[in-house]
Amino acid sequence: MASRVLGGRYELVAFVGRGGMGEVWEGRDRVIQRRVAVKLLPHDRRDTSSAELFFREARTAGSLNHPGVVTVFDLGQDPDDGTLYLVMEFVTGRDLDTVLREDGPPQVPAAVDWAAQTAAALQAAHAAGVVHRDLKPANLMLTPDDQVKVLDFGIARYIASTHKSSKVIGTLAYMPPERFGDLPADARSDLYSLGCVLHELLTGSTPFQTTEAAAMMAAHLNTTPKPPGRARPGIPAALDDLVMALLAKDPDHRPASAAEVCQRLRELSATPTTPGTGTHLPGTGTGTKTVTTTAPLTVAGPGTAHMSEPEQVPAAGTPTPAGRISRRAALRLGIGAAVVVGVGTAAALTLSDDNTPDPRLRWRFTTGKAVSSSPTVVDGVVYIGSADKNVYALDAATGDKKWAYPTGGMVEAAPTVVDGVVYVGSHDNSMYALDAATGKRKWAYATGDMIDEAPTVVDGVVYVSGNSDVFALDAATGDKKWAYTVGDNDFYSTPAVVDGVVYVGSYDAVYALDAATGDKKWEFRPDRKSFRSPTVVEGVVYIGSGSYDADKDGSGGSVFALDAATGDKKWEFRLDREFDSSPAVVDGVVYTGGYNYVVESGSSDGEVFALDAATGDKKWEFPTGDLIRSSPTVVDGVVYIGSFDNNVYALDAATGNKKWAYATGYRVQSTPAVVDGVVYVGSQDRNVYALNATIKDSPA
Repeated sequence: MASRVLGGRYELVAFVGRGGMGEVWEGRDRVIQRRVAVKLLPHDRRDTSSAELFFREARTAGSLNHPGVVTVFDLGQDPDDGTLYLVMEFVTGRDLDTVLREDGPPQVPAAVDWAAQTAAALQAAHAAGVVHRDLKPANLMLTPDDQVKVLDFGIARYIASTHKSSKVIGTLAYMPPERFGDLPADARSDLYSLGCVLHELLTGSTPFQTTEAAAMMAAHLNTTPKPPGRARPGIPAALDDLVMALLAKDPDHRPASAAEVCQRLRELSATPTTPGTGTHLPGTGTGTKTVTTTAPLTVAGPGTAHMSEPEQVPAAGTPTPAGRISRRAALRLGIGAAVVVGVGTAAALTLSDDNTPDPRLRWRFTTGKAVSSSPTVVDGVVYIGSADKNVYALDAATGDKKWAYPTGGMVEAAPTVVDGVVYVGSHDNSMYALDAATGKRKWAYATGDMIDEAPTVVDGVVYVSGNSDVFALDAATGDKKWAYTVGDNDFYSTPAVVDGVVYVGSYDAVYALDAATGDKKWEFRPDRKSFRSPTVVEGVVYIGSGSYDADKDGSGGSVFALDAATGDKKWEFRLDREFDSSPAVVDGVVYTGGYNYVVESGSSDGEVFALDAATGDKKWEFPTGDLIRSSPTVVDGVVYIGSFDNNVYALDAATGNKKWAYATGYRVQSTPAVVDGVVYVGSQDRNVYALNATIKDSPA
């Protein structure tokens, strides 16, 4: 197939990605043999006014000459279909949205440095009369040498001109309040968006946590955000002050310029303040306490601080601004129904700015990086891994660290604890056995495969899957008993071992292996792909698939019930969902999580399902605000599950009704462990949480 060439010069080599502002391709400049990035923006050739605006905006942005701004080489319009295109320098690295998603919030000094680089780029743009209008982590590229480059200057205004039904173009979570009142964007609007970005870099969360558009608008207009230091210990008071100044509702109350912001951030990097002390608040305490904390711009090592969320009481007499979303602004965003309370009446939506400590939080332990691992709780100790490469043992009552064992790679698998030994895999391609009391290593086995899933230990044998093999290891020595190989990048599953058979999911199939020899007993290979961890109950294997076979009809994934003896399918629950959860089967009901990811928009949504274990018929479903990769835990009639919308949910197992939700600082991939009325769970905001499953004098 011939490559597409734009302007007789720019050859499109490889598709990079698609977002709200068009497609991005890796390209090659045939004239000077240079690697370039090409952004394609769909355009109706009949709309000459918006094309003229594109060329004007792009030329202005292209005139910027700053190391923090992606250089624009050329621009044009394809005569065949009218597509507008920009040719830019090709920047290798990851955007900050991806960094936050994959690594969690960076260390505080790194967050300050990245924000300072962004402010310097904004200052150069503002001096040239260019306003970004859609500053967000996805538009900030981090190169391998830690240089930040700002993408998409000038594009937002063009996109706004092509969306006749929505002149307010941007990303709601980062949009300044003046944009909802028909005021034009100026340099101070970019500073507000920078404040939202810096808040997210410091805490893992944007200033306001809501999935509803109307509520998000109302929050930007009316709600005073919480300083980052309330969510993360070790943030200097001066940095809190700067973030809050950037997030001022009134543009006149924000810093005067991006240059001032850059200078204040550089001063914070260069001159740490004097360390001070903070106050720990009991997770079940009542009333509020004022906490004054100053700290140097350094971050304590992994696990050195755990605390209930510190609270600050607003100064006496501080008013809450009474903002209002205009009906016109709401309707332009397509959410008029959400804010209209009567004919022709716009609701003044005000979110609570409650400063009372959440009584659900018992303690929180901070690691060095994202926590995707699921906790295991045994004899009053929480065992859990972190992307900071450590395995931790924490006191279940207090969150105090008992020990930490450093591996050579990220630890995303849940530890398994049997007979005083912790068995855990790492991304360093090794399986470890650690003394549960001391954390000292008993043995390590190099699998040659990155280990993402928890091991299963039965009758003195450790069963674990790597990317291409399933291993059986002697639990006492780590010696290999057998290995079953399928192929590269094939297994994603925690083995289930029942009655001498190992059940495991791979990319292509579900396998049943003899536990003693590793010999295959049967395999199940339907038109679905990416099988996850199975659950075996009463002679039935329940397993979810994460994607579909593109070569065959159908889309989405399925939950299967298979005969454990033969692999024959008993039933299939099929949807346009991907099922990454390992099902929980309790009292004749299968509980699992599914999600739908839309590549074109980059959006996703999730649902928790309850299915009849005998028939696969749906009993109920509960929607979450983002995808689900956590597996459910069912205890005493309640389903506990995490979501990438940052929440841990407690749902009534019989009806699916929400009992409560707890918002962490970032995505929850960890499967909750529930022991003695406490929910233990990890979050990609770097924290391990202990939450009260029920609260006194409350049904939930």
